[in-house]
Amino acid sequence: MNIVNKMIDYTINRNNEVFGIMPKIDSDSLIVIVIEILSWLKLERKRELWIEQGKKTKLKPMELNMNYPWCKDLVQVFKMDNCFSDVFTIKDNYLMFRDDIDFEYIREARVMAEKEYKPEMIIN
Repeated sequence: MNIVNKMIDYTINRNNEVFGIMPKIDSDSLIVIVIEILSWLKLERKRELWIEQGKKTKLKPMELNMNYPWCKDLVQVFKMDNCFSDVFTIKDNYLMFRDDIDFEYIREARVMAEKEYKPEMIIN
């Protein structure tokens, strides 16, 4: 199962066992982590399409702001062996795919996030 499948499953079922061994993290923080990563992957897919269209842009890692509690929790996630640390890494406050991850897997993750992650719009 691709990491995106696991994250989308989590947004529906809120069962963190899908990720494997996880540190004790508040479920509210974990859902924010998952949503932020899925949103970043969707944006990266848009950037891929813009690049294909010849627009001036580039792919970017996800910047983490350690003033936010969920970013600190994300760092804790990466201290354990789990599906997040199998696919992503954190370098200099940026989340990115690990260097040893195949480009086809990365592309598939971006496409899958774009197609499968459809958050509900909140209207007041």
